[in-house]
Amino acid sequence: MIPQRRPDGTLPPGIYQTSMDELLVEYPPINEQRQILNDSLGRAVEELWKLDSSFDIYVDGSYITCKAEPNDVDLLVKTDQYLETEVQWHLERVCPVEAVSLDINVEPTTSDYLLDFMTTDDYGRAKGILQLV
Repeated sequence: MIPQRRPDGTLPPGIYQTSMDELLVEYPPINEQRQILNDSLGRAVEELWKLDSSFDIYVDGSYITCKAEPNDVDLLVKTDQYLETEVQWHLERVCPVEAVSLDINVEPTTSDYLLDFMTTDDYGRAKGILQLV
């Protein structure tokens, strides 16, 4: 379940599991940019799970805030089966994304450093992220 955002627009600290359906309800297409991002995220996740259904996919960045027009969707894909270039190539080949920068990071494990980075805002404050299930 996605918790209510804090007054600064970010999620409370933690990693929250959610489905794509729940995510799209929580972050509806309130404008053209949000519609593009939602469509792109849906296509990307579908294609990533087609490639490997065991991927752990985390959603981060301004997309999961209350920002009306975030620039992109930040994704972290955890895998020990593929290199980052393989995942990027597959996604670009089967899922072209117009006007959106999907940041795909592929890590075999989630290190403390990576979790600290993803769950901290630009000012060093703890924030939450979403994990797709």
